[in-house]
Amino acid sequence: MSTLVVADPRGVYLAGLEWVLQKAGHDVVAQCRRPADVLAHVERHQPDMVIVGVDLADQQTSGLSSRLKACSITLGIIFIVQPAGRIDIKDIQALDSDGLLLDGISHRYLVECVSAVAAGKKWIDNKIVQQLLMPETQPQPMSRLTGRETEVADLVSRGLRNKAIAKRLHVSEGTVKMHLHHVYEKLHLGGRAELAWMAHGKGAERPGTGRTGLL
Repeated sequence: MSTLVVADPRGVYLAGLEWVLQKAGHDVVAQCRRPADVLAHVERHQPDMVIVGVDLADQQTSGLSSRLKACSITLGIIFIVQPAGRIDIKDIQALDSDGLLLDGISHRYLVECVSAVAAGKKWIDNKIVQQLLMPETQPQPMSRLTGRETEVADLVSRGLRNKAIAKRLHVSEGTVKMHLHHVYEKLHLGGRAELAWMAHGKGAERPGTGRTGLL
C-alpha cells in the first residue's frame, strides 16, 4: 500500500482518482485542486508519491517536479498530462517525472503506473510513446482559410471563373474577387494556376511566382 497526495482542477475527476486508488488498496492522504497547493500537502503528510493532473500550457507546471523533490527526495511523482497539442520530447524532459499518464487513462493503467513507481521503476503511457515516435505532420496551408474562402479556392482550382462561382454561391462577382484576393494573400500565391497546383498537387512543376493573378 502506498500513501498519496492527488491534485487535479476537476473535482469529479479528482474524486474518481481517489476512488480508484483506494479500491486498489492505496491511501489518499490529501487532495487539492491546484498544482501549486501540492507542495504544502507533501510537506505536511510526507506521502510516498503524488499524482498531479497538469496542463502543459500552464506556467505552474514548470519546475514543479524539482520543487516537489526538494520536499522529499524519495517522493514518487506521477503526472497526468492534459496536452494542448502534440507532446514532444522537450515536454517530457521538462516534466522530469517517475510516471507519466495521458488524460483519460484507464483505471487499470493508473493502478499499474502507481505500482511501478512504488517499486522504484519508471512508467510512461503507451499513447505518449506513440506520439513521440509518430512523425510530425506539417499543417495544411488550406486550413488557414475561412469556410467561404475554402469554397471559392476549391471552385477556382477546378477551373470555374468568377461569374460561375458567384452564381453557384449566390453572391456577387465583387464578393468572389474579395475572397480570392484574401486566398492569394494568405497562401502567398500569384494566381489561379498556383492555386490549382497547391490544391491538387499533381506532382507537376510549380508555376512561376511573381505574377499577378487575375481576380
